Amino acid sequence: MSGYSNGAALDFGQAYRKAADYCAIQDRCISEMRLKFISWNIDRSFTNAIISKLVAEGFIDEKRFALNYAGGKFRIKGWGRIKIAAGLRARNIPGTLIQQALSTFQIDEYTLLLNKLLLKKLRQLGGDTPENRQKATFFAASRGFEQGLIAAQLRDIKMSDQETGLVDDLR
Repeated sequence: MSGYSNGAALDFGQAYRKAADYCAIQDRCISEMRLKFISWNIDRSFTNAIISKLVAEGFIDEKRFALNYAGGKFRIKGWGRIKIAAGLRARNIPGTLIQQALSTFQIDEYTLLLNKLLLKKLRQLGGDTPENRQKATFFAASRGFEQGLIAAQLRDIKMSDQETGLVDDLR
């Protein structure tokens, strides 16, 4: 990055190229770019013009960002809808785009992830006890899953585990 400047202020063209290179690495949203411009000490008079040009040329796309952010946090980090929505709101993504991004999750895939997280946590805690269920509930809630869905999955785990004998495997 030192090729852009030797400590001197960047002109519009240099600032734009630096921002375009940064956006080409991974999807960015407008609020992230505004923060980055501040950290790069880019003249504030350039900010809106650079962002407009980045949007027009497809370097920044808030919908694409929201979809990729939600998908990545869900599949890679194992986050639930609440935490993902909070992360998108913190980045000033419009509510309609947040809803579109969250609607891409298939309910079967979503509940399967929650089920796996709960089972894994119960195993880590040493078994299926009321205290461990409470800890697993707090864990899943901290990951952004809905309380009602967590409770339903824990009921299903208990029923299916008793039928298959998995409760013994947890201890």
